[in-house]
Amino acid sequence: MSVFLFLAGERRLRVAKKDCAAVLDLCLQDSFSLRFPHWEENGDLCFSCSLQTAKRLLRLCAERGLAVEVLASRGLPVHLRRLLTRPGVLVGGLLVLLLLVSSQRFLWDIRVRGNERMTTAEVLSELRECGLFTGAYLPRLDVRALENRVLIASDRIAWISVNLSGTVAEVQVVEGVERPPKENTSPANLIAATDGQIEQLLIYRGEAAVKIGQAVRRGELLVSGIYDSSLEGYRLTRAVGEVWARTERQIHIEIPLSYEEKCYEESECADIALNFFDFSVKIFKKAGNWEGSCDIIEREIGFASLGLSALPVHLLVTERVPYRVQTAVRSPEEASTLAFAQLEHELAALSREVELLEKRITVSVTDTAVLLDCTLRCIENIAVQAELEVNG
Repeated sequence: MSVFLFLAGERRLRVAKKDCAAVLDLCLQDSFSLRFPHWEENGDLCFSCSLQTAKRLLRLCAERGLAVEVLASRGLPVHLRRLLTRPGVLVGGLLVLLLLVSSQRFLWDIRVRGNERMTTAEVLSELRECGLFTGAYLPRLDVRALENRVLIASDRIAWISVNLSGTVAEVQVVEGVERPPKENTSPANLIAATDGQIEQLLIYRGEAAVKIGQAVRRGELLVSGIYDSSLEGYRLTRAVGEVWARTERQIHIEIPLSYEEKCYEESECADIALNFFDFSVKIFKKAGNWEGSCDIIEREIGFASLGLSALPVHLLVTERVPYRVQTAVRSPEEASTLAFAQLEHELAALSREVELLEKRITVSVTDTAVLLDCTLRCIENIAVQAELEVNG
């Protein structure tokens, strides 16, 4: 299609073979301009002309009883006419254009660099509290004042620089040096966290109340935070040290043979929301109340696949996954495998300060479950601090 026909509008016409001569004479008399003529195999003539020419030609042919068929109408006027019959599309297009033009005055994206201990989400959270967030109105954004607010409000950011590049904020941060936690100096004893037999004493501060080889009970005093001196009298301190002892731990695991499991059905969309900056508009919501059990799954869909990852627009899709609970049965072998897997998990969770010496396992099967009992013999540090009550 030529530029002229696109702007003026084009109509493709077909004239029957018997009327071709009369129509062509009519076009010559009125100086109608025909474009792209084409003779079909049956002798019919097809050609294109502007919408205005087609309108006049069709009127004249109708007056003379000449058969002319309209094949297609194209061009800008045709598209505009279609838009006028669909006001929703026209209004939507105008709104999108308005949003794109006005969004140049808002912050689209924040890029953070320099953070090591802090996550990007934590930095963005502190920036938001000080007034920097996607959707912020750029003409009112005072970058220098913002930097000062962040430095005053944050204990973790020691230096910050914010540079605006169009609708993107480049943020460079330097994290502050972490201060070690203040040492607790209040008086305390070391007591036994569990029963055991003392193997080794490593006392850094305080007076030992037990000896190597001695058996102790849980809660018994191991290292005293009270010094008794004949010269200075009683003096309080915070006992610090390690008391290693042989201990015994019991682990009991029960895996039932029958259990309840979820049987999921096909998911369905509950609602779809369009998030633009910090504004959210629901564009779809399933009507009616949901009855029954279901899991709710939320998915955020961006436009990175279209090369528009920088746009502050994404879809938030919420889906319901209905399920029904049914009773399932596992074999004793399957239950035993689960029991040993759980035991390995609990053993892996033991503190690094626990040295495993011996492990005894017994497994029994009842009508309803598999029972696993494990006895551990260990050497571990059993000393824990217990604050002393001091009356002024």
